[in-house]
Amino acid sequence: MPVFVLIAMPAQRSASAQPGTVKTPNPRTFDHLAEEYDFVASLECSHAFFLNHLPERRQCVLDVGCGTGTLAHELSRHFASVVAVDISEPMLAIARAKRSAPNIDYRVANANHFTLDRKFDLIVSRTTFHHLDNIPQTLSALKTGLKPGGRLVVVDNASRFPWVPRNSCMFIAKAFAKLPLDLVQRGPATSWRLFQFRTSRPWLDHVKSDTIFSRTRFREVYGQVLPDASFIPLKYFMGVVWQAP
Repeated sequence: MPVFVLIAMPAQRSASAQPGTVKTPNPRTFDHLAEEYDFVASLECSHAFFLNHLPERRQCVLDVGCGTGTLAHELSRHFASVVAVDISEPMLAIARAKRSAPNIDYRVANANHFTLDRKFDLIVSRTTFHHLDNIPQTLSALKTGLKPGGRLVVVDNASRFPWVPRNSCMFIAKAFAKLPLDLVQRGPATSWRLFQFRTSRPWLDHVKSDTIFSRTRFREVYGQVLPDASFIPLKYFMGVVWQAP
């Protein structure tokens, strides 16, 4: 069986931004959010988009930015082999503890700098690409890791209203807006925990540091590397599906 190598390297910060560059000050901010983020993700993350775009051949899949393994664990029910990578060791520790399976291999890796020496039927990524130093570079690397006819399926943040400021007041207001429906659907205990997470200083500092493309810019950046890709708006996100020749 071929060895799968991910070369993990520190993120390099260049003085001049490249086209498609999106940066956060600290790529490991999720280290301090891992437990509460997992609680929220287990409630709110849907796998439907990925499951609706599975390829016919389902031998092996790569999950880039797997976090605490919610998507990787679901994909393990559909594929013979799952390789799931993330830069955050605390997130991976939760994934291994709560969502291990005989066919899942969780690994530490930096998606800004890795080399694939194995081909995959499917490569997926959810809400990870806006954290990367150079999106076109990573997309190009992933393209080379697909088998003929393999698919790349990405979901990432895309702003419908790019002129709206990304500050603490805006995110706290959104948390208050979500609270009534959460109370009806999830009950007081879960709703309060969700509200506390959404208004916590570590989370607010993280989301304020994100740089999010507008939908138009998103299509431009991804489309340059993924010709003929399908772009599907998903409320706060954009879904991308590209099939290798």
